[in-house]
Amino acid sequence: MKAIAAIALLALRNALRSRVILVLFLLLLTAGVLLPLTLRSDGTPDGLIRIHLAYTLGIASFLLTLSTLWAGCAALSQEAEDKTLQLLIVKPVPRLSIWMGKWVALLVINALLLALVGVTAAVTLQMKLRRAEGDPAALALARKTTLASLQPLRAALPDIEKEVQAAYDDLRAQGPLPPEMTQASVFASLRRTVLARHYSVAPGASHSWSFALPHPSDNPASLMIQYKCDSSVPGAADVHSTLSLQVAGMTVTREGLAMPGTVQTVLFSNIPPEASTANVTLLNHGTHDATLFFDPAEGLILRQPMGTFTGNYLRALGQLYLRLALFAAIGVTLGTLFSMPVATFITLVLLLILQLSTFVSAAAQVDRADFVAKVAPFGATGHTHGDAEDAPDQPSILARGAANLLFIAYRGTYLTLRPLLEDRSLEDLSTGTFIPPRDLLRNFLQQGLFLPLLLALFSTAILRRREWALPNIN
Repeated sequence: MKAIAAIALLALRNALRSRVILVLFLLLLTAGVLLPLTLRSDGTPDGLIRIHLAYTLGIASFLLTLSTLWAGCAALSQEAEDKTLQLLIVKPVPRLSIWMGKWVALLVINALLLALVGVTAAVTLQMKLRRAEGDPAALALARKTTLASLQPLRAALPDIEKEVQAAYDDLRAQGPLPPEMTQASVFASLRRTVLARHYSVAPGASHSWSFALPHPSDNPASLMIQYKCDSSVPGAADVHSTLSLQVAGMTVTREGLAMPGTVQTVLFSNIPPEASTANVTLLNHGTHDATLFFDPAEGLILRQPMGTFTGNYLRALGQLYLRLALFAAIGVTLGTLFSMPVATFITLVLLLILQLSTFVSAAAQVDRADFVAKVAPFGATGHTHGDAEDAPDQPSILARGAANLLFIAYRGTYLTLRPLLEDRSLEDLSTGTFIPPRDLLRNFLQQGLFLPLLLALFSTAILRRREWALPNIN
């Protein structure tokens, strides 16, 4: 431990003397103070809170990620080029202590900088909310719904497999399916169609959602209903509707306007603490003779308060810190394996993949046969199939093989970088969504301990086997 502390302290001193830390400090201060002054929301308190948190912390997180990877690569590769690492290796210092010392130094620097960003972002947000103009009731509702810690509850989807199978049998009875359509893609399309039919509310009709309340409280609580729908009538500004909440033997009804494409929030207070289930019914009054369409999973959700925004904010910062800890471990490991230019190039590729995380995750999680069926036609042979002149081009064997390799590449990248690609802490924080403490604990074990330990052991093995050119001391 003494060796690790000594190496970390030396690395910290070198970092503090570097102008890079000063530049990074000024950039983070700019992101936390000056950037919020230039941001413009959609005119609502909800939009102000979401944009402030997402942009301020998002840009700061990107800067810290970039600097952490670069500093991690330089921690060992630069010293190897300067021949100072060789002087340390010949001493009776364990190779693992060298890696751990560099990593701990980066952890300390990130902790200080992230604390600076977190405090600055919170203070500037409170200042903007105090100076915000508009409806006081809307601002108060935003503090309860967006500047909050709410657990989203979703209603269970109906069992539609029999309807989907019946629809598939009807299609097969009408004739053979096109050869480019796989059975999995057909079933997926039919499921979407059947679910859309279940969650459409015609004029004068109603639809109900049932929720289980997993966390009853000792005191009367609040429940928030958020819903978003589309309309069958283009240009319909709003549709009159009635929203009813049945919970613990009581029914509360609210009249409202369902504005297509806009998230609506309805707050219900003084919910009995013994409530364990809740039923929500929306009645479409038929304004403009419009049918309302709801997304099956996200169209209407119930949100239950869980803790405070301060706790949620600290957990989000904790998630970001653990993510930076893993990036620091990756950077130090790349610095062990490669020279500084090569390690820097690999970090840029990694950052590019992370920026395309949504695309990579979506491509890696689709059905393989469906993926190949959609991608392979881009490599069609250019010859017609059969004697028909208008028959579609058929993908060549080479095109199908390339599509399979591309899917394997997407899938492998997703599985390898999954802890980094699936981070939703900033999105949850900016929408007031509760971040469970168990997620923080899981990431601590995964990103803060297990994965860095594997990288440390791998780097130690490389340090032991790698041949080092001794510095010229003459």
